[in-house]
Amino acid sequence: ADLIEIFQVAAEEDPQIRAAESNMKALLEGYNISRSVLLPDVSIGGETVWNERELGNSPTEEFNSNATFARVTQPILRADRWFQLQSSKAISEQARKNFEVAKQDLIIRVATAYFNILRAEDNLESAVAQETAFKRQLEQTQERFDVGLIAITDVHEAQAAFDLARVTRITQEEERDNSFAVLETLTNQSYSKVDKLDKAMPITRPDPVALADWIQGALDNNLELKIRKAKIDEAKQEVRRQKSGHLPTIDAVATFSDSEQGGSNFLGNETETERYSLEFNLPLFQGGGTRARVRAAHHSLNVAKSNYESQYRLVKQDIQTQHRTVSSDVLRVGAQKLSLRSSQSALEATEGGYEVGTRNIVDVLQARNLVFQSERDYANSIYDYILNELLLKQTAGTLSNTDLIGRNQWLRESTPAAPATPATP
Repeated sequence: ADLIEIFQVAAEEDPQIRAAESNMKALLEGYNISRSVLLPDVSIGGETVWNERELGNSPTEEFNSNATFARVTQPILRADRWFQLQSSKAISEQARKNFEVAKQDLIIRVATAYFNILRAEDNLESAVAQETAFKRQLEQTQERFDVGLIAITDVHEAQAAFDLARVTRITQEEERDNSFAVLETLTNQSYSKVDKLDKAMPITRPDPVALADWIQGALDNNLELKIRKAKIDEAKQEVRRQKSGHLPTIDAVATFSDSEQGGSNFLGNETETERYSLEFNLPLFQGGGTRARVRAAHHSLNVAKSNYESQYRLVKQDIQTQHRTVSSDVLRVGAQKLSLRSSQSALEATEGGYEVGTRNIVDVLQARNLVFQSERDYANSIYDYILNELLLKQTAGTLSNTDLIGRNQWLRESTPAAPATPATP
């Protein structure tokens, strides 16, 4: 599978993203709940009552009384409920932004898992090649010793290098297998191979290049900052809602009832009633509870403002750090590429010197180790660049599926790295 195919599966199967979506939907219902208490409240009911009545010397009367009723209440002045509705809007905004954060986090987790697989496979391929090369070096050294061209110490040095290379290969096999297990956790599917990265992909500086543009963009678009801002709005509405505890409330109420009563009744046995009213209530004293709740709401508002300021500073710091990291990654990839070429040239020169007797086996083994280490460092620097660039865009608030599509264009179908067959001289 390629990066996009795996991301699409993870978007459906990852439990974290599913939980985040359900949490968002649950919080969004809070707006409908808050709005409902501002709309008419209609209820109906009824009752039936068995009566036994004694009136002086009259015979005892036994009869049923039946009644049905309906009540309609329309809030006219309910400031606390209105401010609760505004608070619900801020909570809904937080819910949407939190889900956006979860989606960006999924992009990072999928990309990290995917490129860590490629990193592990590259390291394994290098370890396999290193083991094969050192095995061949050991065989050649043994042959030279058998004909008396070199000392036994050279054979021991070659044997030690080969044994260490074999340990490295075994370790890299384990890391490769573990990296696929991470992907299975995300997708609930097993994979045996993924498309490999074309190392010829462009390694470019962040666009735009200017750090100031990234800082301003992050302060405008960072999702965590937007969540903190929505929390401030929520806290402000909560202060207003608590203050409204001093205000009167007015409800319009309409009641309709129909009752039927047995027995003797000079007013008649059936009564219909319609009642229309405005109900007014003004709280005068509640033991100081309203003022205490207002003070508590003010403190919560101060907390929200402080949290926003803390996140503001953190985002500003992170975007600067990540911008420098990506810019350094660009230079690092170029330097590692040159280092790889230099180590290959040094190995060729060292091997030539070993053939004519000016260099010893230790020099050759060290030069060969340097080549393999340079290969791993070069590949790792490319994967670091890709992941750090995604993290930079996440902090800037611009990370999207498009960024994965751009990287997916540089993936090529491949076969998985095959482990080396354990060999002994």
